Amino acid sequence: MTSGITIVGNTNLDVMVSDTYELPPPGTERVVPSVSIRLGGSAGNLAVRCAGLKFPTTLVSRVGNDTSVQILEAELRLPSLDARLLRTDSVPSGITVAIEAPGRDRAFLSSLGAMAHMRQEDIDEAVLATGYVALAGYFLLPELRGPALAKLFDRAHRAGAQTVLDTGWPPEGWTESVRQEVLEVLESVDIFLPNNDELHGLMANDDTERAARDLAIRTNTLVTVKMGAGGAGLATPDGSWTVQEAAAVGVIDSTGAGDGFNAAFLVSAARGSAWPEALSTAVGYATEMVATAPELRAGVDLHPEPKASAQTQVIGIA
Repeated sequence: MTSGITIVGNTNLDVMVSDTYELPPPGTERVVPSVSIRLGGSAGNLAVRCAGLKFPTTLVSRVGNDTSVQILEAELRLPSLDARLLRTDSVPSGITVAIEAPGRDRAFLSSLGAMAHMRQEDIDEAVLATGYVALAGYFLLPELRGPALAKLFDRAHRAGAQTVLDTGWPPEGWTESVRQEVLEVLESVDIFLPNNDELHGLMANDDTERAARDLAIRTNTLVTVKMGAGGAGLATPDGSWTVQEAAAVGVIDSTGAGDGFNAAFLVSAARGSAWPEALSTAVGYATEMVATAPELRAGVDLHPEPKASAQTQVIGIA
């Protein structure tokens, strides 16, 4: 086994529409302050952040055979990143349109394209022999859901890797069948990285601490919860709960902050940090990210939040 991370999942172009609270009525047009195109997809963003921290990173994603792939390849040309974009001739690459405005959460419109055809058989044994194998964008990869992902992660465990999952939000919502599916998958997951809303939806419980602890104990999985301006929390299977608060900063762009948090958390742990220290470092990194313009984020490095703001509580299992 080698030290590093292999990331499997969605890599695509994002079309970012800024300062737009609603779409114009049918048949009309509206001028917006900015429309930009950038690398997108949870897996692609996570890979760029890990590689930007000089951590050996392999990315495996399925794309079409179209001109968008040339842009993706240029964005992924980084010293510590081995980007393996598997081409599918019969369908286009996926693409996401993100609509954002101050004071509200972003909304997304996504087409799956070639991502819909990615299977666990696409992943070579050689890339599983690493420190971590992470899947990002779970709900946008229909052929890698449920038992297919469990099979991939079982292969990763046999190769000596720890398994990591970031599901994202299910397009069909957190139905009972979706909850059961994810809970079964988590039996093969070592580290789960949801945000607050995803955790609440999965556990049908709006109490973050209780939901995280119950999930960690039930599945024997480390549960790390991204809580936005509230920082992040960490629940372990032994019943402990650690909270790391975030410093107050002026937000320039929150896009990709969750993927940056995930990268910093995993890289910090891989370099020897205990879980609470990795949590602190990840919160510090994500906080600095949102206060930095996207074109300057390559200069953001790992700097832990002050230790005093981390609070750990061990709670008995009842």
